[in-house]
Amino acid sequence: MTNQMQDTILSCIFLVLAGVWIWLVATTIPGGFGRGDIGPRAFPLSFGIALAVLSGGLLLRSFLMRADANSDSESDEELRQEIRWTPALLVLIQISLYGFLMQTIGYVIATPIIIVTIMLISLRERSIKKILAMALGITVGTWIIFEKLLGIYLANGTWINVG
Repeated sequence: MTNQMQDTILSCIFLVLAGVWIWLVATTIPGGFGRGDIGPRAFPLSFGIALAVLSGGLLLRSFLMRADANSDSESDEELRQEIRWTPALLVLIQISLYGFLMQTIGYVIATPIIIVTIMLISLRERSIKKILAMALGITVGTWIIFEKLLGIYLANGTWINVG
């Protein structure tokens, strides 16, 4: 499969995913209480819109690249690229594990566990100082910003409730 075909398929999948995401956010999360107030729907809706815009840009780029590839007479073997499934599956496992941990042990404990896991396995970082600084810095920093400054409650666990 060529790069242009992969980009086209991936962008179409992301466009469908963005459409479903936006629809779910609009139908399930209530809006703000007044005109112009940012409510609980603002962040998820903006992420869905950003995904739709970026996947639309990828789709446009793949069509433009396909037009350029048709004008150039490159062989199919040069355009073929091997798909590496291991990194994609690793990210899927890490995201699924994070979702499970967020629900069971909450944000404050799940986030440093996932950051340490990502840095050790995916990034192959071995500096203990750097790993601990990233895990604690991101966890405490986002907890202070969202929980204390903005008043947005982060996930509390069903097994352990630290927050």
